[in-house]
Amino acid sequence: MKTSQLEHRYEACGLKSQVVEVDTGTTLIRCWVPWEQPESGLWSAGASEKPAVLFLHDFLMDGTFGWEKQIEMFTKEFNVYVPNLVFFGGSSSTSTEKTEAFQADCMVKMLHALEVYNEVMVVGAGYGGLVAFWMAHLYPKFVTKVVFVASGIHMTPTSQKMLLAKFDYDHISELLLPTTATGLKNLASVATTKPVYRLPTCVCKGILHVFIDKHRHEKVELLNKMDCGVRGGPPLPHLPQEKCLIIWGENDLVTSVELAFKLKLHLGSSTDLVVLEKCGHFPQVENPNSFNRISLNFLKSTN
Repeated sequence: MKTSQLEHRYEACGLKSQVVEVDTGTTLIRCWVPWEQPESGLWSAGASEKPAVLFLHDFLMDGTFGWEKQIEMFTKEFNVYVPNLVFFGGSSSTSTEKTEAFQADCMVKMLHALEVYNEVMVVGAGYGGLVAFWMAHLYPKFVTKVVFVASGIHMTPTSQKMLLAKFDYDHISELLLPTTATGLKNLASVATTKPVYRLPTCVCKGILHVFIDKHRHEKVELLNKMDCGVRGGPPLPHLPQEKCLIIWGENDLVTSVELAFKLKLHLGSSTDLVVLEKCGHFPQVENPNSFNRISLNFLKSTN
């Protein structure tokens, strides 16, 4: 689906794209926020009394493409916020910080700038789940529930050694930030269960331009400065949230299901783990019906 068509879909669900200034303008975050369009045709702030849910995208996507199959269902129940993380899409920063904790801090400041002060629930996929983890740790009274989607929080420096060896890569950035159509197809072949080798070269070049080329240097730094999986780093903190949910794809080759079980063990017995069959690294895209039903039930539950 073209970008313009996606944007119209978001707008039809009562959302509007807005740039939010964080830290007196040194960081700019583009985010889909709740708005209303009255009969006059003029947009006005439209956040209602519904609970707030923040969707944080994977390293391989931006917010708009990452959650296109969720917005229609979730906007009926929640005030939905879909940002581009810093250095993705239209979000940028002059800060030298590149950790997930920095991203988490930016997300909270963005929500506060949008007058979301009381509580928020967070759904984080992949890298977005790492950011959600630090949000939950650093802001325990603000973040009430978290859904982790294929988030390799317990990765180690050797977790993806065999995956990289498959393509003769030395660094994870070679896989996640390809520079050629062949590299993009290599990435897609392990990230999704869908066939990808017939993608025309011109389509691949368009994807590289839209999702990967912009802020490439900063994205490499994000990978190099990850808090999670760093060799010799401090142990991961335990989260104070009473309940979390983990959703994983059975055939995920980017972050193996083994990491899902490690995360569940870390979070405790009150955390549910759901493994969706015939899904790779993007269960929210490959099986949206099951993903939406499971996530909505969790976020709406009061116990």
